[in-house]
Amino acid sequence: MSTELAPFIKWGECTSKNTGIPDVLHLEIIDAETFDTEFSTNVHVKQKVSDSWEERVLPLKSHESNNTQLLNLWNKAKRDGKITAGTKFQLQTYLGLSKNNRPIRRFDLVF
Repeated sequence: MSTELAPFIKWGECTSKNTGIPDVLHLEIIDAETFDTEFSTNVHVKQKVSDSWEERVLPLKSHESNNTQLLNLWNKAKRDGKITAGTKFQLQTYLGLSKNNRPIRRFDLVF
């Protein structure tokens, strides 16, 4: 038996490489608890698309990636009481460079 998940937010659609002008996703938390799929650790959110809110799955960390920044930001905000069902926030993201000069996705949560 399989359960159908909402569409995933795809990082490939976020193309900014400028720290001053990041891609901004407007999100609302449906469930603050993380869950794992075969490929990633995720949470259920609603994303503002045009003028409507659509259910999405926000991937916090890919199992194949060493980039834990978004998962760490999520866990810290949850500990600080900022992450609860119904909370609206902005997820800002851009492609930066790692200390090894490789492309790496950077994130910021704005409440």
